[in-house]
Amino acid sequence: MSIQRIPAYLNRDTRRFLAAAVRSPGEIGAIAPSGRHLAACAASLISPGQGHTVIELGPGGGAITDALHERLTTVDTLLAVERNPAMAAHLSTTRSWLKVIAGDAADLPSLAARAGHPRADLIISALPWSIIPDADQRNLLTAIINVLNPGGVLATVLTMPVLYLPIVRQLRRRLGESFTSVTHRTVWRNLPPARLYISRGPLSPGAR
Repeated sequence: MSIQRIPAYLNRDTRRFLAAAVRSPGEIGAIAPSGRHLAACAASLISPGQGHTVIELGPGGGAITDALHERLTTVDTLLAVERNPAMAAHLSTTRSWLKVIAGDAADLPSLAARAGHPRADLIISALPWSIIPDADQRNLLTAIINVLNPGGVLATVLTMPVLYLPIVRQLRRRLGESFTSVTHRTVWRNLPPARLYISRGPLSPGAR
């Protein structure tokens, strides 16, 4: 589907997201972009003005990205890692203030290092975990943990319709095994409703 065939009443970010989702469902893995209530919930995890580095994985149309940008200050850093070329180009074109890294989140340690920010205080993931194979899921989570600072936080967006799929249940178990604490917040006013899993204190491999 071309973007010209998507209803014009939708905003440009949503139209670009839906076009990319139809063309590359294996990369996007969602039926709708994140809503403003979910974005606000994710952004609330930041303590602005602390010189923190925040990395967003799978920013899509940029809803969460914008909420993060509004909360951060000039001493903080925001990076967005996007695998889909069309979405990466869209974000770069529409948000001049954003450092967009076109690449696979599985390569996060090298991508972050090349961007000059090898460690992160907060990583927010809207990746399509329900369609990521088990081995890739494990490698991806390892890559994320290798970039997080010892007191860092991973915030993972999971929509309610996929929450109890075996592959997603496996992810939730891995989060519990990989961090000192995991809590969640449910955002009913998202479409579809979503749960934000907040994992704090990544454990070293020997401690798991």
